[in-house]
Amino acid sequence: MKEKFAKLIDVKSIVTLAMTAVMAALLLGKFEPEPEMLALFSTAYGAIITYFFTRKTENQA
Repeated sequence: MKEKFAKLIDVKSIVTLAMTAVMAALLLGKFEPEPEMLALFSTAYGAIITYFFTRKTENQA
């Protein structure tokens, strides 16, 4: 169980969860970001999510 928890709390997971929280706050909050800022963040968010979930680990290669 500890090993699974340790794997969950790695950099990939922390970045993914943080970016998801910020994206949700931007979309659901009362703060209206400028369209350029939202577009830039959305692009970065998509790139990071795509990279982390399509990257192959050393064991999968």
